Amino acid sequence: MIFNTEQLSLQPAKTPHGFLQQLLTKGKVFPFTKANDTIALSLARETIPSKIKETEGNEKPSFWTEESLDSESLSGWSQLYFLVVGLAKVVLMFFLPVAYMLILLFLVFGSGGWREGLENWSVIFYTVTIYFTLPCLLIWGHYKLVCKGYYSLAPFLKSKRVYSLNRQTGMVTLYKRGNKVRFTHPFIEFDCVLMSAPSPQGHLNYNLMLVHRYQPYSVGVSISNLIGTNERVVEYQRLWNMIQRYMDVIQPMPDLLVLEEARAKDPVTAAHDQQTGRDPRYWRDMSDETYKKTLAEIAEKQKTSPATGPKINIFADS
Repeated sequence: MIFNTEQLSLQPAKTPHGFLQQLLTKGKVFPFTKANDTIALSLARETIPSKIKETEGNEKPSFWTEESLDSESLSGWSQLYFLVVGLAKVVLMFFLPVAYMLILLFLVFGSGGWREGLENWSVIFYTVTIYFTLPCLLIWGHYKLVCKGYYSLAPFLKSKRVYSLNRQTGMVTLYKRGNKVRFTHPFIEFDCVLMSAPSPQGHLNYNLMLVHRYQPYSVGVSISNLIGTNERVVEYQRLWNMIQRYMDVIQPMPDLLVLEEARAKDPVTAAHDQQTGRDPRYWRDMSDETYKKTLAEIAEKQKTSPATGPKINIFADS
């Protein structure tokens, strides 16, 4: 069921559920609105034009396209792999240069003469090279090849699907272990709830959830992973505004760097851009410095503009 704010299927009132469902909805509920062009700047700052240019033309699609917003997370093996890569980098950059320097110094200035020193320290040099340098170089080389797109070299890095918001079908899908579907329902059947909890340091952590209104699920779709848990409340309102604009098929997609390449592939967005004369590479051809300055200017403008559009009624009995 596509989400179209001009042809809404009015929804029945929410039915009472059990304790776990009540916990999920115990927070601030953001209403459905006619989304405006406000953007969540914390999400926009997550990437820069130079990084987007590096990935242009890659076979692997972006996590956000004209079809869907797909959230994935690393598998346990992936986390272990990146830990090992990090350790290998530290060893190559810091410990091994020091080790080879010490070997050279002891070889030159050590007691017993050059010949005796060469015999003793060559064993240590061989051990360090074989058991530390070569493995670390192999690990780092493998990582650089994966970064260049040779994903077949690392099948264990396959990510886990978390959720998907599909603009073309209007469906929201949550996944479970093995990338199997936990549930899938129309976007309009979800309440957007901002939950908060104090951190050990006494600060409030936030979680923006899409909670199904009619089924007593014990889990929701956490979309706050797009911006983190420590933003201001208004930033979560802007994120909800962007999500609604993306899912509303009669509106152009949010104007973000990460979505710019997909704009020409969405008919409504492409027509809007043609009508307004928007440069199809407006964001991507910026320098990183200009991009940051532009976002700062937008931040100033958004201080005096509403975080969301006007509220719309989605219920039949209201």
